[in-house]
Amino acid sequence: MISADKVANTASVYGAFLKTIKPLALKEMQLCEAEFEIGSGENEVFNEDSNSLIKRIKGDILYLDPPYNNRQYGANYHILNTIALYDDFVPKGKTGRRTYNSSMYSKKKYVNDTLDDLIKNANFRYIFLSYNDDGLMSGDDVRDIMSKYGEYKLVKKEYRRFISQNMHRSSTFEHLHILEKKYLI
Repeated sequence: MISADKVANTASVYGAFLKTIKPLALKEMQLCEAEFEIGSGENEVFNEDSNSLIKRIKGDILYLDPPYNNRQYGANYHILNTIALYDDFVPKGKTGRRTYNSSMYSKKKYVNDTLDDLIKNANFRYIFLSYNDDGLMSGDDVRDIMSKYGEYKLVKKEYRRFISQNMHRSSTFEHLHILEKKYLI
């Protein structure tokens, strides 16, 4: 996937391709081995809905980085998903997207209840949630949800943002919401 991304004829995400071919897209794709550091511990990887998975796992630290807005990762990175899945699929629409599930974290109507359900069911001592100040949930929403379940803290860091034609601010804040959960399940 990294090799494909280096020669993609896109402007960052894969929601649409550029009308003219950029010079990098004309280069031959070079497949390189991924480098992994082998640790001494055991690891598990899951590919499923986080709100279902959370009811079956536990640990000391849970790091969450949900979608901030209504743009869907499945739509913007469908080509990389196709490469990773290496399956047959029927392309949809003008850009040939694959069918994907829409995240409840990307729907204003459901995001607060979905996060509350996740935090409530998380059997982890410490929960860290990274969330942008441009998100569907306000910082107050996140604080109110997390505070119900233990001791809450917030750390903010300002970043320069990618500026598109319809953005007016040159910076954004990333919020790290921290919860020490009172009652473990």
